[in-house]
Amino acid sequence: MQIPTFSLENGEVDVLTSVIGAWCDANQMDAESECARAVIATALNLMEAGYRTRESLSIALANALAPDDLSFR
Repeated sequence: MQIPTFSLENGEVDVLTSVIGAWCDANQMDAESECARAVIATALNLMEAGYRTRESLSIALANALAPDDLSFR
């Protein structure tokens, strides 16, 4: 995992951990798994881009992890 080049305030660390925890719970994923680490990296990139509240980060993460085209359904 690449180390972020920005800093997080204490409240932002709480945002990150709560959003990742909720994602792992919803997807029945171990937070220590390789997949979860990739999600954490994505979340950090999103936070660096400015999504620093629980709501905005949760929405941006869901959008970032959603398949591009759901027309196959």
